[in-house]
Amino acid sequence: TSVYMNIKDTAQAVIKSINDGDTLTTVSLGADEFHADTVKLVSVLVSKKLGGIYVTTSRPSSHIRAELEETKADLSDLYFVDLVSMTVGGNTSDARTLFIESPTMLESILLNITLLERRLKSKRRFVVFDSVNGLSIYSEPKVLREFINVLGNSMRIKEIYSMLMTVKEQTNEELSSALKLLSDRMIGDE
Repeated sequence: TSVYMNIKDTAQAVIKSINDGDTLTTVSLGADEFHADTVKLVSVLVSKKLGGIYVTTSRPSSHIRAELEETKADLSDLYFVDLVSMTVGGNTSDARTLFIESPTMLESILLNITLLERRLKSKRRFVVFDSVNGLSIYSEPKVLREFINVLGNSMRIKEIYSMLMTVKEQTNEELSSALKLLSDRMIGDE
């Protein structure tokens, strides 16, 4: 189907971006297939033997992990930072997941990414942020911009490829232009 081709093209663009040496990319996906496509994208990256950290602001990590397991992806070098489960009373017992009490605690996201990246075995590493829109609900635009800036720069220093996922239909002009300014590349933002 055309939708699947679309995520295939997106995945190829991401791989090209990694190979070109980018460190911070904004990936914009349509709302209808957002969750499924984000999972497909991550499964492609782990299949290419990248180790990763999946930061989730919109769904419990246990759901995302289950969907990734369905793709038969090797998840042995994938960790989660979960900003949802503690808030909604989900399962918080997974050893490969760090749970954050509230999505407003932006500093603790950075701290947890730093803790987890030490556990990654692969030399080629990524962080996926699902999604920037999820964070923008809880944070002032200025605070969010500062956070993305700090996140981007600290990942650059560590040479970890960062993907900021955005939902096309929910990304306003202000957020979009802030992301353009900070990103090495914008994918899917036609």
